[in-house]
Amino acid sequence: MTTVAQHERAYVEWQNRATRFYLAARRLYLSELTAPAAYCGAISIELLLKATLIYWDRAFRPGDAGHAIAKLSRMVKNKVPNAATLYVPAYFYFEQRYLTTSRYPAGVKGVDVPTSFLSDLDEVYAYLLCRVPFQHNTELRSTLRGRSKAALNAFRRGNAHARKLRRFLHVPVR
Repeated sequence: MTTVAQHERAYVEWQNRATRFYLAARRLYLSELTAPAAYCGAISIELLLKATLIYWDRAFRPGDAGHAIAKLSRMVKNKVPNAATLYVPAYFYFEQRYLTTSRYPAGVKGVDVPTSFLSDLDEVYAYLLCRVPFQHNTELRSTLRGRSKAALNAFRRGNAHARKLRRFLHVPVR
C-alpha cells in the first residue's frame, strides 16, 4: 500500500479547486458570459500555479503569494522541472483586471477578453497539469471518466488539449 505524502494531498486539493474554476470559465465563456469567465479563468490559473509549486517546492506558502500570477509564473519556471517554457498571456494578470474589474465597476477600465481566451486558458491549464506526475484521485480524472456528463462536455468542447490530458492521466476515451 502506497502512502500519499502531505504535499501530494495538498496538490490534489488545490488542483481540484483549480479544475472547478477552469470548468466554470469554459462554461461561462461558451455561454458568452465573458467577464465572469475572465475571473474564473484567472483564478483557475492562479490556483494551478500554486498547486504546482506546492508539489515541487516544500517551502512554498500559497498565502504569501497573493494573486500575483506573473510572480507565480516566474517561480514555476525557476522551481519546476521542465517548466522553463511556461507562458501565461499577460492579459490574464494585467493590472489584475480579470480579478477586480470583472467583478467591480471601475469607470473607464474594462475587461478585454480576446477570442483566443479559451484556447489560451486550455494551453496554460494543460501545460501546468502535465508538470506534476502525481495525479491520484483528482476531480479532473473523475470528470474525464464521465462522472458528470455536463462537466465532461464543458471540458472537451473545443478543447485541443483534451486528448493530451486523457493520455497523460491514463483515462481512456469512451
